[in-house]
Amino acid sequence: MHCLISLWLSLWILCLFWAKCQGQLIRIPMQFQASFMASRRQHRAGRSSLLAKYNVVGEQEVTSRNGGATETLDNRLNLEYAGPISIGSPGQPFNMLFDTGSANLWVPSAECSPKSVACHHHHRYNSSASSTFVPDGRRFSIAYGTGSLSGRLAQDTVAIGQLVVRNQTFGMATHEPGPTFVDTNFAGIVGLGFRPIAELGIKPLFESMCDQQLVDDCVFSFYLKRNGSERKGGELLFGGVDKTKFSGSLTYVPLTHAGYWQFPLDAIEVAGTRITQHRQAIADTGTSLLAAPPREYLIINSLLGGLPTSNNEYLLNCSEIDSLPEIVFIIGGQRFGLQPRDYVMSATNDDGSSICLSAFTLMDAEFWILGDVFIGRYYTAFDAGHRRIGFAPAA
Repeated sequence: MHCLISLWLSLWILCLFWAKCQGQLIRIPMQFQASFMASRRQHRAGRSSLLAKYNVVGEQEVTSRNGGATETLDNRLNLEYAGPISIGSPGQPFNMLFDTGSANLWVPSAECSPKSVACHHHHRYNSSASSTFVPDGRRFSIAYGTGSLSGRLAQDTVAIGQLVVRNQTFGMATHEPGPTFVDTNFAGIVGLGFRPIAELGIKPLFESMCDQQLVDDCVFSFYLKRNGSERKGGELLFGGVDKTKFSGSLTYVPLTHAGYWQFPLDAIEVAGTRITQHRQAIADTGTSLLAAPPREYLIINSLLGGLPTSNNEYLLNCSEIDSLPEIVFIIGGQRFGLQPRDYVMSATNDDGSSICLSAFTLMDAEFWILGDVFIGRYYTAFDAGHRRIGFAPAA
C-alpha cells in the first residue's frame, strides 16, 4: 500500500510538472493569405508605411506625428503574418499581427466611428461584455504614413494560447481612417518591441508575461514559412526556442539598444565582394522588406541589374532570377546568405501582368531593417531576458 501511495504521488507530481512545462512554451500558429501574390500598389504602401514607422524620409516627406507613437504596419494583403489572441472575460477573439518593430497592443473598439471602414471590417472589442474590463481614460494616437489611428486606453485580461496576462493596458481604436487596415487579415497589433518605443510608456505585452512569470525564459521566437498556406504560415513560440525548426545552433549577438530589436551588423557581401561593414540592423516582423541605407540600396540594386522606376522601385528580369548573386549578411562573425528566390518579390500590375521586384528598398538612414524576407529564411530568437537576438537557418 505504501508503495502504491508513493507511486501515485510520484505520478501526480510528474503530471503537475508536465502540465507546468507544457504551459511555458506557447505555440501560436502564424497565418497569411492563401494567395502569396501581392499587387504593386500594396508593395508601395508597404514601403510608405515602413518609412513612417522609423520616421525617416524616402520618396516623400513623412507627415507630422502630432505626438503619436512611431509605429505602423505594412498594408500588404498577401504578405502579413498573423495569429490569434483573446481579450476580456469571457475571451473575445482577435487575429493579430505580431510586430517586433512596435511595442503597443491595440484592437478595434465596438464604439468605433461609423466612418471607420477598417474597424467595421474586423472583430471589435466590446468592453461592456467583459467582467475584467477596467477603464483607463487616457487617449492614444498612432500616426501612419497613410493615415492615423486613435482611441482610448483600457485594461483587461489578454490570453495567448494557455498564457493569461492580467491587467494588460491596451488601446481601443475608435478611429481608423484611410485604407491602411481595411483589407488586412488581422484586426490589430501585438507590439513585441521594448517599452522605450511604446506610446505613453505603456508596458508591452511580453514584458507583462515576463513580470507575471508566465514563461520560464523571457524569450520568444519566430519561424515564418515563405511558401505556406493560410493555415500553415509558421509559428511564434513564447518561452523559448524550438530546435526542430532550425538547423545547427543559434548565433546570438547583443542588442545595441533595447527599444527596437537593434543589433550590430558586421558586413554585407554581394557575389563575394564586401560592400559595407560596421552597420546597425533592426529585426522587424512587421515588414516583409529589406530596407537599406542609400549607398547600399544603390549598390545592391545596381549589381542585381535592376531597372529603377520613378517610385524608387527596382524592376528585375523574372527570367534571370536564378542567375542573380547570393547576398550575405555577416552577423556575429557568421554568414547568413539570401538566395535570389529569397529577395525577389513577385507582384501584379493593375492590368494583371506579373512583374518581379527587388525586396531591397530605400531607407534614408544609416541602419538596416531586416523584415520577413530575412526572418523567413532564418529562425529568429528574441531574448529579452539577456538583451540579445539569435539567428539560425530555418528548417
